[in-house]
Amino acid sequence: MRTKRAILYAAVVSVFLAAGCGQTHIEKKREEARQRWGESRAKMMVKLAEGCFKRGNLARARGHVEEILNANIPYAPGYALAARLAAEMKELDKARDYAETAKSIDPESAEARYVLGTIEQTLGHETKALAEFAKAVELNGHVARYALAEAEMLVAADQAEAAAGRLAQAAERMPGRADVHAALSDVLSLLGRYQEAVGGYRIALRLDPEQQEPRERLATALFHSGAYDEAEPILAELAESEPDFAAGWIHQMRADCLLALGRTDEARTLYEAQARRASATSRPLVALAKCDIFQNRLPSAGKFLDAALARHPQDAEANALIGYVLVAQGRPGEAVSHLKLALKDPKCGGRETVEWLLARAEGRPPPPPPKAQAQPSAARPKDTKQNDGLYVLARPANSS
Repeated sequence: MRTKRAILYAAVVSVFLAAGCGQTHIEKKREEARQRWGESRAKMMVKLAEGCFKRGNLARARGHVEEILNANIPYAPGYALAARLAAEMKELDKARDYAETAKSIDPESAEARYVLGTIEQTLGHETKALAEFAKAVELNGHVARYALAEAEMLVAADQAEAAAGRLAQAAERMPGRADVHAALSDVLSLLGRYQEAVGGYRIALRLDPEQQEPRERLATALFHSGAYDEAEPILAELAESEPDFAAGWIHQMRADCLLALGRTDEARTLYEAQARRASATSRPLVALAKCDIFQNRLPSAGKFLDAALARHPQDAEANALIGYVLVAQGRPGEAVSHLKLALKDPKCGGRETVEWLLARAEGRPPPPPPKAQAQPSAARPKDTKQNDGLYVLARPANSS
């Protein structure tokens, strides 16, 4: 009898336990369903908010995002977008809090890391920003803006070589992104690796022929790499297609190319137009003096250089060139002070040539003249009687 009671008691207990377990399982399923519904709703609201954000309707976008925040739905993209909206409203502390929340909800969210990086960058926390951008690239290396942001911070941190390396890797991962190839070439140009930059700009233009900026930068890279014959027609086309914008550096650089190619009269015409438009700067006057030096019109060159130095007495290039003119005219004593002043500028172009001229002006045995390979032969003055060494000084104005 006792055995039967024990069996009956055990059966009753097991029924109650089973009922309890079933209730727990049901509650768990309900909670999972609620979470799925919450995430689906949050995802829909984020899409609506992003659409409003792109159209510039920030108030409506914020309304959609606040529905997610008020519902306390742990959805990382919602908090990331809330951070972007707060940043747009200049509420940077709130923006950082939202971004940190997005990161804590989903540490593997590349977008959350990127958004947090942009906010840290705005706050001036470069090291933190760089770390977040680098993590975003690590989590998703196929989003161009993550790679571009990381490279920008590396350049800002004086790590241009590292930026070039990271962008080269990004270009391999995303070979069809024109902006990545263009950014890589920008960094290579910053490093003075202009020939490598030319290749990247060409790729960017093939991928996106409608973009104008890579075309301008291609011309600049060609110019600085000494490919004046390739740079000049691009600059001429840019000058024709953008006449207002081209009134400045495009005309100046094109004129420098023409001078380097020995097309002195064409260069002179552009320089004269620059001189009329820019009455306060000495650059066009120095360039006109170079035209005269190429054509062995030394007295005229001297007048242009005197006018340039009246505007900017410490201009290194103008002082070096007038030193050359004075030496060539048999007035070495007058040249000494100008050549010394030119050498005081650490950015003085053709320093070896200026030192060689100074030694000659002072009557000292001059060192061997700089090697002619330092400047393309087309850029050297061909008609001057004293052409033994000043080819560097006669190079285009923008290359000094």
